[in-house]
Amino acid sequence: MSNVFGATERLETMAQWWCSAEGASLWQEESAALEPWLARCFGYHALHLSLQPLPQAVATDCVGSASAAPLAGLRIPHAFQLSPLGGAVRARFDSLPLDAESVDLVVAQHVLEFAAEPHAILRELDRVLVPEGRVVVLSFNPMSYWGLRRYFNFGHQAPWFGLCLGRKSLRDWLALLGYDIEDEVWVGHACLTHAPPALIGFMQRWLARLLPRSGIGYVLLARKRVSMPAPIRHRWRLTPSLGVATAGNAIGTSAHKLERRGRNVAEGHSCEP
Repeated sequence: MSNVFGATERLETMAQWWCSAEGASLWQEESAALEPWLARCFGYHALHLSLQPLPQAVATDCVGSASAAPLAGLRIPHAFQLSPLGGAVRARFDSLPLDAESVDLVVAQHVLEFAAEPHAILRELDRVLVPEGRVVVLSFNPMSYWGLRRYFNFGHQAPWFGLCLGRKSLRDWLALLGYDIEDEVWVGHACLTHAPPALIGFMQRWLARLLPRSGIGYVLLARKRVSMPAPIRHRWRLTPSLGVATAGNAIGTSAHKLERRGRNVAEGHSCEP
């Protein structure tokens, strides 16, 4: 019971961190990176897994609703958020109360780092996603200057108490599930530094250009690949049956002998017995 309470307590701590200025700044950077991706995603239903609290509104089925507001640029008509702490749907990330192949898009916003079994969450996402559907995974970059603070997080403060998920590991997990990586980007190169706004803008531009992989957040877009079995063509050949072949050979041999006998008689030679 203590382990369950500890996990719930960590999720609540992360939910509070997303309400802070640092969390809001990072989500603003990530939303700007997601907007062109979400604009080319089509379908009927979009699932948003997040610990970030939603505005006080219920989910509706129209574009631009409060439930779809955190996903800027989304064209899918029905978008809803799922979280173990509340939202449009309250459920665990590793046990989604959805039918198989019922969602066209899944956005996993920093949920794998704070799960006991990230593989279980990925398997659930694969189960509910339709063939050729897309999944967007947002994760903290452990190789950024900000991500290195987890090694000095002795007080277990948010958001540094989560798992350290590298880019290569995440790509390998998705490849094993049969996903094609379509795009990836690093965001938030200087959004969480305590510096004047002019210096932050300067760092944001130059770090993104010179050290693009030093961003605080890592965003990945993948498509669920469905392999179609290649049809095997049979090369049919019409072969005569055994009886027809034997009869044909016998008739051909007799006709050949009669033809030779006729030539021998005409030439005055004795016929072959």
